[in-house]
Amino acid sequence: GPLGAGIAPGVAALILDAAGWRMVYMVSAPVALLMFWAGQSVLKELPTPPDQQKLDIVGAAAGTLAIAAVVTAIMQGRVWGYSSAMTVAVAAVGVGAFVLFIFNSFRHPEPLLNLHLFRRRGVMVSNLVNFMVGITSQSIWIVWPLFMKNVWNFTTLQVGLGVTLGPLAAGPSTLIFSRLADRIGSIGLCRLGTALQVFAVTWHLSMLGTEINFWTDFAPGIMLYGFGWGMSIPLLNGVALQWVEEKYYGETNGLFSTLRYASAAIGTAAVFAILTTNSGAEALPYYDRILGFFLVASALGAIAMWIPIGRPSITETK
Repeated sequence: GPLGAGIAPGVAALILDAAGWRMVYMVSAPVALLMFWAGQSVLKELPTPPDQQKLDIVGAAAGTLAIAAVVTAIMQGRVWGYSSAMTVAVAAVGVGAFVLFIFNSFRHPEPLLNLHLFRRRGVMVSNLVNFMVGITSQSIWIVWPLFMKNVWNFTTLQVGLGVTLGPLAAGPSTLIFSRLADRIGSIGLCRLGTALQVFAVTWHLSMLGTEINFWTDFAPGIMLYGFGWGMSIPLLNGVALQWVEEKYYGETNGLFSTLRYASAAIGTAAVFAILTTNSGAEALPYYDRILGFFLVASALGAIAMWIPIGRPSITETK
């Protein structure tokens, strides 16, 4: 994972610069087919449990509608007006769908997401941090390339190589601190890692401007962000898993991943809602606003990491 993330931006930029965007997809297709073949050859499908319940169709529909409506209200609100009847109506649909999703999840015998797991303090705290930090960690990868391309006038190749520094820092960080966590525990590392992400966003907010100083203004921030991410976010899921029985590992992983992608959707919507001007010197105030938004979200995640969780206490969840 970390190796692929480190290689991908640079390789994609090289292909894009040399042969255009269509070639990027043409190269990806045979790789995907190879992975599909390898999966079919190596992975074994487990038998369906005999007591499997009905699919949570209502939960899936309500959850999807909630995210879609909230994202639409955030993105289109700048066009419709955030106090317009259309925006308020769409947002209300999202809130209503979310309430239905919560209600259904607690009543369904096999819900899409097992919200009962939030009764475990470790699961609750790790997912709260995961959600708040995820708002930034997923969508800031849109802002960095836009800034380099449209404010600093970097070429596609320069942009690709520039953002590669983040994954290159995150990869070794993930490997090193995942092993270190086995010896000293994960909580302290997660606290330090989330704090480093806050510092990295602060660095970019205070340093980036129209003058091109890649190695002094941009590189330290993206590398520090990747380093802090690798120190904390991969470990958070492990913190949650310490609080559940083995039979709930799949549901806990699903909960963690779903919240991460939901936060990514909200963060991405915020980017396009706030960054309405992204080219030239006149765009700097807009970049400051979105980085300020990211700073608040990251700081809230870092603060949440200090909520005491005590020692894992595993009891029956449902």
